Amino acid sequence: MLSSACQDTIRAAVWLSTKPEGEFHRIHTISGELGLPFHFLAKSLQKLVHAGILVSQRGAAGGVCLAKSSSEITLLSIIEAVDGTTFFDSCVLGIGDCESEKPCALHAQWDIWRQEMITMYSAMRLSEITDDVTLRKVKRI
Repeated sequence: MLSSACQDTIRAAVWLSTKPEGEFHRIHTISGELGLPFHFLAKSLQKLVHAGILVSQRGAAGGVCLAKSSSEITLLSIIEAVDGTTFFDSCVLGIGDCESEKPCALHAQWDIWRQEMITMYSAMRLSEITDDVTLRKVKRI
């Protein structure tokens, strides 16, 4: 459901959240550790910088780090920064004219699922995923 860019960005944010606060990491390092294409990851992480989720720093000691505690970062904030809100606003079937006045066959059910997903992503904090990684509930990021 989420774009691959969004999934990769969430993985990178989780990776950053396992590191000491305020410690900058080069995007080359992150992309190498996670096996992600550097240029695509750099573009996605730049979106998180613009959204205030990450801080970037240039120079020899440069890179990116979380701008705030992982317990303050929701998955919804990352999703909206990378993918925007169109996923939650558009028709699940991709029908351009689907709206409340002219609904598609799945419109009513999609409204329910969409709201449940927004609630779920709003409640889920980056720190919760980081805890699963730290406790080895998740084998790899």
